[in-house]
Amino acid sequence: MADLRTLLLNQDTGGGELFEAPRERLAFYRSEIHFEAGLLAERTTSYLTSQSFLMIAFASSMANDNPDWGELFRLVVPSVLALLGLITSLHAMPGIKANFDVIERWHQKQSELLQVEGRVGLLPNQESALFGEGNSPVGGHRYKKSLMFSLRTPMIFSLVWAIFGVMCLILNFSD
Repeated sequence: MADLRTLLLNQDTGGGELFEAPRERLAFYRSEIHFEAGLLAERTTSYLTSQSFLMIAFASSMANDNPDWGELFRLVVPSVLALLGLITSLHAMPGIKANFDVIERWHQKQSELLQVEGRVGLLPNQESALFGEGNSPVGGHRYKKSLMFSLRTPMIFSLVWAIFGVMCLILNFSD
């Protein structure tokens, strides 16, 4: 029967020992965190790029002052663009949130490993490889602050698109 330490270290491998040493497991966890953080950055960048293009198109369509069809154009096109921006923002939220949850889970696993095998995170000079002076202790939540931009951006753009859509309708119907 395996001891508690072995069970804790192997809970994510279904009982099969894939790692020879806790340091290998820590390196694996860190590589997964790095991969997921890169994926989150790519998603955020793609989302912000699409929102930038929509914002430029919205502003350009609101500036249309063609005397023949400008009023109808300013009513329909910006409204559709605001709706499209709102929909894309609402659809981006679950993917970004799911990615955040995966990163959080890997951080939790890393924290559990360091609590069980605390010395695995130490450098040869007995200093922590994870945290410098003034940083969060093992299991801290400093990394969450760095990910909040990605989490909050779709919510902010959703609000902005809703305001712009309403503003577009008010401006067109108040004339």
